[in-house]
Order: sequence, then structure tokens, then C-alpha cells
Amino acid sequence: MIEIIGSRPFLVAIAAGAAAQAVKVLSFLIVEKRVNYRRFVQPDGSPNVHSAAMSALTLFVGFADGFESVAFSLSFCLTVIVMVDTYNVKQAHSKQQEVVLMLLDRVSKKHTSWAAGRKALSYTHMDVFTGAALGIMVALLLA
Repeated sequence: MIEIIGSRPFLVAIAAGAAAQAVKVLSFLIVEKRVNYRRFVQPDGSPNVHSAAMSALTLFVGFADGFESVAFSLSFCLTVIVMVDTYNVKQAHSKQQEVVLMLLDRVSKKHTSWAAGRKALSYTHMDVFTGAALGIMVALLLA
């Protein structure tokens, strides 16, 4: 277990994920003029942490083992699956959350809006793309 935590590919993926979360905090700071530390752990927003970590891992594996290796092929396929599923699952979750909030709003006896101030989490194609681009940059820097 200790070997995997100290392995270079693992550390590159973790660094890319941390960079994605740091970008979220910095962008919030620039736009809102205040620090929101919860952005370090919130899953939504741009860049997408899943895409960043997986694309960094895949590129690093390509550099380390070769772009024609089985490890790179497997990593590349998993990266594509993670990126597509991240986008699709969040879109489905967003639609489901909207329906649940609407139903809660309708059954509320006080007629207060349960949905007020609640935003459904979802990713756009750009969130996933910027995550992948950030992961590629981190892998290039650390390779």
C-alpha cells in the first residue's frame, strides 16, 4: 500500500486533482473577492477534478511506459470512460435534483420554496475539457 502512495504516477494524478481544486478556489477569490475554502472539496465547477487527475495519470503513464504500451492503452480507455461518465452522471443527477426540489416545493405546507438558493450540480463540456487540459499541463510539468 505504501508503494502506491509514493509512486510517481499516483503523485502526478493527485497533484493534478489538487491543482484543479486550487484553481476553483482562486477563481472564486477573483470573482467574489473573498475566499471560500469549501471550494477545495466541492465537486462541481471548472476545471473538473476527475478529468484533471485521469488525464495527468494517462499522459504520465505514456511518458513512462510508452504510448504503445498496454498500461497507456488501459489508462487512456479508463480516462475516456471517466470523463464521459462524469459529464453524463452529473447531468442526470442535476435533472433528478431539479425534480425532487420541485416535488418538495409542492408538498411544503408552508408554501416556502425548498428550491430557493439551491442549485443543481452539473458539469458542462467545458468543465470536463478544462480539467483534461489542466491535467495534461501538470503531467508535462512533472514528467
